[in-house]
Amino acid sequence: MGILASLKKVFPLMEPWEKGYESMLDIITNGGGHSPSEAGKEKQEDPGSTGCEYSDNILLPALRLHHRFLDQE
Repeated sequence: MGILASLKKVFPLMEPWEKGYESMLDIITNGGGHSPSEAGKEKQEDPGSTGCEYSDNILLPALRLHHRFLDQE
């Protein structure tokens, strides 16, 4: 989400691909994914907001609630 927030500053019309994130969101809300420590990502910080409505209102709250992550690669 930090990358999205940075890109949004350069490309203001950029938006996340909601359809692509839906399945990832389902995995996280059902207990899948990993903790930050399991992937060596303890230092990744919450961007607070990305400037994208979907990310700020759907994705980031889910990540905060479940404390789980899913790599996009």
